[in-house]
Amino acid sequence: METVEPSDALILVDNEVQLLEWKSEEEGKQNYEHYMIKEIMEEPSAARRLIDSLKTDQKEKVLELKRMIESSKRVVFIASGTSYHATLLGVYFLNRAGIEAHTIIASEFRNFTLLDENTLVIAVSQSGETMDVIKALRGIKAEGVKIASIVNVPYSTVQRMSNLSINILAGQEICVAATKTFVNQLIALLYLASAFGYKEDIEKIPGLIEGLLGEKNRIHGIAKGVKGCKDMYILGRGFSYPVAREIALKLKEISYVHAEGMMAGELKHGTLALIEKSTPVIALMPKSDEEIVSNAKEVEARGANVIAFHENSQFEGIKINANHKGSFAILTAVAGQLLTYYIAKENGLPIDKPRNLAKVCTTK
Repeated sequence: METVEPSDALILVDNEVQLLEWKSEEEGKQNYEHYMIKEIMEEPSAARRLIDSLKTDQKEKVLELKRMIESSKRVVFIASGTSYHATLLGVYFLNRAGIEAHTIIASEFRNFTLLDENTLVIAVSQSGETMDVIKALRGIKAEGVKIASIVNVPYSTVQRMSNLSINILAGQEICVAATKTFVNQLIALLYLASAFGYKEDIEKIPGLIEGLLGEKNRIHGIAKGVKGCKDMYILGRGFSYPVAREIALKLKEISYVHAEGMMAGELKHGTLALIEKSTPVIALMPKSDEEIVSNAKEVEARGANVIAFHENSQFEGIKINANHKGSFAILTAVAGQLLTYYIAKENGLPIDKPRNLAKVCTTK
């Protein structure tokens, strides 16, 4: 009988089988002119799908992530672009629930954070393939720090690098601009914060989005009035500040408008010098914030065209029928998405594939 040398022996590997539910083919624009508006209109159904999943098939993952946070001294989010803006809100929600949380832009992660065995890193990425996030995670894994993630693409690189991952189930997104994925990232972060006691009626959010989408014609009318503007400012305070930044990002990447999302309290430290007659200024006005009204009057007195995304205000704009801070943030973001879309449409721009940009940032 021939003797089998150890080097020639077969090695049995016990691999874990994972079942993935994912449609890779394009669904088409259906009756919509662009993927962006189609994906915005899909936000209520995507939100319902995620909320149902977090309560059922992803319930154990949510509970495990909660345990990971409880056993850590601090939470540090890592993300880029739109996902970073979502984490800014996630930090707000978790801090209000008594959890120490911070967020760092992935490309600068190594320069601005200190990690140890008591830190939990949560990576947030739509594609799960953002190179800046992946590079940061490689260094983190080398230090033995635990990693969780919130992604939209199953079995993506970021998900595979994580000890635990939540899928936001937004479905395929073709347009370069993140719309329904941003909404579902916020819902996932709100749901996580609610596990620690943050108060938000998450179940009502899909219906509230549907109500806001019913205002699309009015938002289109506003877009017609500002379509020729080259500069725009979006003012927020507290939890609305990250939304101001996200709306500004959408205006830059899709409408090619130089837009700045800023803390309204910082107007007097330079930006007021840029306000002139008819400069469009979007003010995010939750009813709990009286100071933002004062800021809006400040720019109006200098000739600005104030457009209010408000719950109850004397300014012209869009009424936001929110029930909590989280829903106000989501609804104002959706209003900003629609405004961006219609400005770009009025100007005949390539909405789904803007110049110089790609859906997944895989370059250094």
